[in-house]
Amino acid sequence: MAVRVVVVGTGGIAKRHGEALVENENAEIIGAVDVDAAKAEAYAAKHGGKSYPSLFECLSDADAIYVLTPPSFRKQYAIEAIAAGKHVFCEKPLAIVPEDGKTIAEMAQKKGVIAMMGFNQRYRTGYRRLKNVVASGELGEVYHFWCHRFGMGAGGNGQVQSGNWRTNVDLCCGMTIESLSHDIDLMRWILGDEAVTVTGHVHSTVVDLPDFDNNAQVLIKMKKGASAVINASWSSRIGVNSRGVLGKKGTAFVEGTDVGNNGIWCSTRFHVKTDDDEYERVEMLHDNLDVISYKAETNDFIDAIISGRQPLVSIWDGYETLRISQAILESSKKGESVHLR
Repeated sequence: MAVRVVVVGTGGIAKRHGEALVENENAEIIGAVDVDAAKAEAYAAKHGGKSYPSLFECLSDADAIYVLTPPSFRKQYAIEAIAAGKHVFCEKPLAIVPEDGKTIAEMAQKKGVIAMMGFNQRYRTGYRRLKNVVASGELGEVYHFWCHRFGMGAGGNGQVQSGNWRTNVDLCCGMTIESLSHDIDLMRWILGDEAVTVTGHVHSTVVDLPDFDNNAQVLIKMKKGASAVINASWSSRIGVNSRGVLGKKGTAFVEGTDVGNNGIWCSTRFHVKTDDDEYERVEMLHDNLDVISYKAETNDFIDAIISGRQPLVSIWDGYETLRISQAILESSKKGESVHLR
């Protein structure tokens, strides 16, 4: 029997998840819930199932819930689903404040359900390649991780974007909480380590939202001694990204340039050079941010439910990432480093 899924929140990111779910032979979308009934109806018509005015009305028929709402609403839906013993997939970030994220994670652990975070970057070809070359020991001891990514995001032109929750004063949480969660998770995953000290500076270019951070510069000290920097912008007119590592025996990184205004996430080349290489090795990736990584992520979640194993990304990864995001904001506000451990 297929895993019966209800999708809560049928906005932009739900499109990718819907495409991935309908192609998984072991999953079936049975319901869609949204505060906008018309959106829920359109989503159900396209991907399957029926639209419902609330999660409560379809919860008993579901095995798993996809919580794809804006972050400020995720806790209420995740808790409702977990309390009913349902498996939960939460898009990133897990919540806006770490305390809410911890509540979700602790409840999922107590109830014994599969609870997974939507860090789909772990399923991308380039970042898997980077993770594997670090884990292989080919680069020797890794002492630094970097992330440089620039592009146009919400509020990038300095204006509030009508219809976009990211710049809605009642819903927005800023780039550091919402989008940097991907980069922070990649850092933790690739290094296999936890952050100890965080120093950050954030600022806004949105005139009417001075507290809305869409630029961040971050320095992080890791528990095992490595360092990491994250330099990100949602207000760059040129889209480009580079994420990589420095090791005592080699260097490796993934990079991309602007493709269809998606330069922040486009990965076109993987570079590596070790002491054993006379020349740098470059592999072409053509790893754009498309439905492929969402399919891999979905397959992992559905298989984890069926088999009873844990998925690659846990709900606790969402909590740890949220702690670091919050520390960046706190550091910027106080003008001093924040110690997490």
